[in-house]
Amino acid sequence: MKIDKKYLLIGSMAIVGILWILTGQLSNEDVNNDLSTMAITESGLDDSSGEDPIFLVRGVRSKAEERTLYLDVRSQTRANRIVRVKAEISGKIVALPGEKGTEVKQGDLLCRIAIDARQDEYNEAQAAVISAEIEYDGFVDLNKKGLQSEVLLAKAMAMLEQSKTRATKAALALEHTRLRAPFDGVVASQEVEEGDFLTPGTSCVSLMELDPILVTGQVAEKNINRIVLDDEVVITLFTGEEYSGKVSFIGHAPDQMTRTFPIEVTLANPGMTIRTGLTAAMRVPIGVENVHLISPASLVLNNVGIVGVRVMDDRNRVRFMAVEIIEESLAGVLVKGLPNEINLITIGQEEVVEGQEINMEYSSLTDLVHR
Repeated sequence: MKIDKKYLLIGSMAIVGILWILTGQLSNEDVNNDLSTMAITESGLDDSSGEDPIFLVRGVRSKAEERTLYLDVRSQTRANRIVRVKAEISGKIVALPGEKGTEVKQGDLLCRIAIDARQDEYNEAQAAVISAEIEYDGFVDLNKKGLQSEVLLAKAMAMLEQSKTRATKAALALEHTRLRAPFDGVVASQEVEEGDFLTPGTSCVSLMELDPILVTGQVAEKNINRIVLDDEVVITLFTGEEYSGKVSFIGHAPDQMTRTFPIEVTLANPGMTIRTGLTAAMRVPIGVENVHLISPASLVLNNVGIVGVRVMDDRNRVRFMAVEIIEESLAGVLVKGLPNEINLITIGQEEVVEGQEINMEYSSLTDLVHR
C-alpha cells in the first residue's frame, strides 16, 4: 500500500514540533530550579545548616514598684449594738413614748409603768429616815453627857442605816417606773402596748445604736493574718456612697460552714443616715509588696494550666514565670512573684516556647497597659 508523500511530510513536521516544545519546557524547569537554589543559598535560609531562625518579639522592660495591696470583701452594715430595754419591777404600762422607729437620745423616756403605791412608800421611807436621824442625834447628845450607853447608841445608828436603805430601795422602785434609753439610737421594735402588765425581765422595746455603725464581712483564712486592727478601710455602699472607717474586730474562730473569719469595721454615722442591712464592699489593706503592672494580654498558661508570663532572660532565651494576680483595674493587672526587673514579652508570647532564642523589640509601658 502506497502512502502519499504529502501525509508523510505533515506527520514528520508534527513529530518535530512536539519534540521541540517538550525540550523547551524541560529546560525552563531546570533553569527555575537552579535560580531557586541560588536564592535560598544567598538568603541564608537553607535548612541544610540545621539552625532555627531567631524569632522577633515585642516586649517591655518592666520594673517592680512598692504598692499597698487591698482585699475586697463583701460586707453588710449592722447596728453597733441592740439592747432590749427590760422592766425591773412589776406594773402596768401607762405610757409608751418610745414608739417603733423613734430616734431617741440617751436618757429619753421609752416606757412608763404605773407608780401605784410606790410614791407613798418612798415618802414614808424618807420620813422614817428623818425620824431615825433625830433619834440618833438625841442618843449622841445623851452619850456625851454619860447618860446613854454605847450599846443603845449603836442600836440607834443601825436603825438609821436601815431607814436609809429602805428609802434608797423606795427611790429606786420609783425610778424604775420610768424605762429610759441607755444610749442614743433608734427604737427597733416595741414588744408591748399601753395597758400591758410587765413583770421583772419583760422587754418593753429594743433599741439600736447606729452611731457608730458596724460593717461586717468574712475573710478567708489565707488572708486573715494580714489584716491589722485600726487599719483604715474604705467602705463603698451599694448606692455608691463611700465612707472611711477602722478595723475594730478580727475574729479568732471561723464560721463552721464557710471556714471564713469575721471582721468588723467601725464607721461614724452622724445623723444615723446609714441604715442597717445595706450591702457594702470593704477595701481592706493587707500589706505592702513589690508588684508589676502589666497588660492582661501578657498573661499565658503553661502546659499544666499555671498562670504566668513569658520573659527573655540574660541569654535572650524564653523563660516562663508563674505569677499571682493581686488586683485588676483599667490601668492593667498587678501581679507578684516576679524579680524586680524583667524583660516581659508582650507580643509573640504565644508563639514562642521555653528555652527558645529570641530577639526583642522594646515598647513603652504606657502602650503596654493600654493595649
